[in-house]
Amino acid sequence: MVLSIPSFKYIFLMQNENLGKRLAHDYPFLEAEVAYCARHEYCESAIDFISRRSRLAFLDTDAAGRALSRVIQILGSEHKWDKTRQKQQMLKAKEFWRLLNPKKMLNSMMGSIIIVAVGVEEHDVIVW
Repeated sequence: MVLSIPSFKYIFLMQNENLGKRLAHDYPFLEAEVAYCARHEYCESAIDFISRRSRLAFLDTDAAGRALSRVIQILGSEHKWDKTRQKQQMLKAKEFWRLLNPKKMLNSMMGSIIIVAVGVEEHDVIVW
């Protein structure tokens, strides 16, 4: 088995910085990958990591939602983010997550939606 340079760097991060845990159960993405992407691949946001670097947002939106806080914590540590920046990242990531999860987005909006159905005739209008 041949290991690539990033593999060695992941192993180093896992062993020396305690970043060996999985971000989401049943998926192979490690905390070390977040740190590696922040240090070597210009990963600047949680959305970038969960959507483009790991693709977890597209594989399992619930797992991505559960991993968000840890991803933001690691990125915050790597980029020296203050609490305000971390909260902004969480708000942006949650909004992105809701867009990927239309059923949950609809459930959260049900109290404020008026659905209008227009029939064949102009006078056939039904409002729920």
